[in-house]
Amino acid sequence: MVKSATLIALSAIAVGFGVPAVCVYSTIYYGFNFIMAGILAAIALLTAGAITVVGIVLGPLAQSFEGPSISEREKLGAMRAHQRATLEELDDIIDVLKEIRDALKAAEE
Repeated sequence: MVKSATLIALSAIAVGFGVPAVCVYSTIYYGFNFIMAGILAAIALLTAGAITVVGIVLGPLAQSFEGPSISEREKLGAMRAHQRATLEELDDIIDVLKEIRDALKAAEE
């Protein structure tokens, strides 16, 4: 979740600051039309705002306000049951291995 939020923030910052900076730079040093530079900078700022809003509303930050859905809870319950069954099987395997160890020790003596 943190990685996705960071990527959303970085992309909004890159578009919001990077494109206007390039527009100003190209206007000053290369004689780019200042009206077009202003239009491109405004579009970049609107796009950065849209990225931020969509990232908050639809992205990982919106999921933090909600709990897990019903299907996610069912999947989590199934995974827990599977883990419990696996641990019980491992306990049985440990018991069998202990019996084998004891039998081998008895055969050595």
